[in-house]
Amino acid sequence: MKTLHLVVFHLIILSTISQSPDQLYDELFEAVQIQRLFSDSKTFCDAVPRTLGSNQILDLYRKEYNNPTFNLTSFIFNNFIIPNTTSIVHEKWTIEQHCHRLWPLLTRTTNHENFSSFIDVPYQFVIPGGRFREFYYWDTYFTMLGLIRSKEVQLIDNMLENFAYLIRTLGHIPNGNRYYYEGRSQPPFFSLMTELASKTDKYKDELEKEYQFWMDKRSIKLDDGSILNRYYDDLNARPRPEAYIEDVEIAHKKNNTDVYVHLRAAAESGWDFSSRWMEDEKDLSTIITTNILPVDLNCLLYHLELALNKKLQAENRRRAIHKYMWSDDLQFFTDYNFIRKKPTNRLTLAALYPLWLGIATKNQAQNVARQVESLFLRDGGVVTTISNQSTQQWDNPNGWAPLQYITYRALLKTPGYESLGETIRRRWMALNEKVFQDTGKMMEKYDVVNINQSAGGGEYKTQDGFGWTNGVYLEMLYDQQPISNTVLYRKTIFQISSLIFFIFISR
Repeated sequence: MKTLHLVVFHLIILSTISQSPDQLYDELFEAVQIQRLFSDSKTFCDAVPRTLGSNQILDLYRKEYNNPTFNLTSFIFNNFIIPNTTSIVHEKWTIEQHCHRLWPLLTRTTNHENFSSFIDVPYQFVIPGGRFREFYYWDTYFTMLGLIRSKEVQLIDNMLENFAYLIRTLGHIPNGNRYYYEGRSQPPFFSLMTELASKTDKYKDELEKEYQFWMDKRSIKLDDGSILNRYYDDLNARPRPEAYIEDVEIAHKKNNTDVYVHLRAAAESGWDFSSRWMEDEKDLSTIITTNILPVDLNCLLYHLELALNKKLQAENRRRAIHKYMWSDDLQFFTDYNFIRKKPTNRLTLAALYPLWLGIATKNQAQNVARQVESLFLRDGGVVTTISNQSTQQWDNPNGWAPLQYITYRALLKTPGYESLGETIRRRWMALNEKVFQDTGKMMEKYDVVNINQSAGGGEYKTQDGFGWTNGVYLEMLYDQQPISNTVLYRKTIFQISSLIFFIFISR
C-alpha cells in the first residue's frame, strides 16, 4: 500500500511546477528584496501565487512597473499569499506538557502547489517553528529524540521515509524541503536517525547514495592521500534567496561575489554563522568556509562509514582526524584549513563530536572535557565558541540545544567527567524552564552567559517553536542514565572485574 502511495505521489510531483523563487520571478524577486518589502528576506521566498502562474505574474510586472502609479507593495499583496510565522504560547501547560503537545502543532504536509518553493514529500513532517515553515535536515535528528519520548513512532517513520524519498529523487537530503535549499545539504545525521529507529539495514541503499553525494562533491584529498570532507553548495554563484539582501551587502563590502559560495557552505554546516568560518571574527565578509575541513562533519561521515561497513574508509578517516584536527598545543580538536595547510585553532563545541562518536582516545577526551569545564561552561550550559568579538548567532554568548546534547552525551562517555555532563544537562534544562516560565515558549537559542537576557545576533530574530529544543529537553528529562546511575554502574563493573581477577589469581 505504501508503495502505491509513493507511485501516486510521484506522479503528482511530476505535474507540479516548482523551482527556486529567484529563478521563477527574476527581476521581480530582486526588486522585492532590494527594496526590503519584507523585514525578513525569507518571507517572499515562501509566498504562493494567488491565481496567476509565475510567468503571468512576471509578465504583468514587466508591463506595469514603469507606470507612474505602480506600487510594488500593492502588486505583491494582490498577487501573492504571504505566509505567517508559527507562534505557539500555552500558559496553562507545564513545560513537559508543552513539549509533548507541541508536536501536532508543528506537524505539516506539503500541498503540491504549483509555483510554491516547497519540495514536496509524501508524508507528514515536523517543522522547527517561527519563520521556519519547512523541515530542516539536522534539526530533525534532535526533534526525533523528543518524538521517541512522546511515543510518536509513526511520525518518526514518516520523516525517515521522506528523507529516503529525497535521497532517491534528488541524490541527497537538502538543507530543508525548499527549492532554494536544493544546492546544499546539512550535517549528515541520516545514519544516526536510522540508528535511533533501529532501521539502518532498511535504508542501506539510501545511506550509500548519501555517502556518494558527500564523497563525489565535497571531498578533499590531502598531500598524504588522506581524504576529508568540507561543506559546499552546488548553486554557489548567487546570493541565497532566503537571505538575498544580506548576501548582496556582504559581497558589496568585499567587492567580490566569490563570498557567496562561502556563505552558502556555512548554511550547509548549520552554523550560519560563526567565527569558526571567518578569518576576522568581527567581519563576516572574511568568511572562508569552503577552505575549511570541519571536525564535526568528518566525525558524522565516520559514523556513516561504519553504518555502511566501510571499515577501511572509517579507519583512514579516524587517523586523518587525529592527524589534522587534534592539537597537542591546545589539547583540543579543531577544524583544518586545507588551503593554508594548518589548523584553524578556533575552539568550538564541534570538538565534542570525536568524543560523542567514539573517535577520541581516552586521554584526548579527558583533555577536551577539561577545556570545556574551564572555557565553555556558563550558568545556562555551554557557549558554542569562546569568541569575545563576534556578533554571529553561533558564537558566545549563545547556546543551542543540539550542541548542549552532544556535549552532555560526550561527557557521559568520558571517565571522570560524567558529573560535568550532568551539570550541563541540569543548567540547560533550568534555563529552558526559566524562559518558558517567563514566556510560555521554547526558543531556538538561548543566552547561556546572562540567563536573564534573550539570545541574539545573526541575520534574523530569535525564533520560538522550537523543534530541536523541545526534543532535547524531553530527551534530557527522560534520560535513563543520569549521572548517579552511570557512576554506580561503572563502579559495580569495576568491583565485579576486580573480584573475578582476584579469584583467578588465587587459583
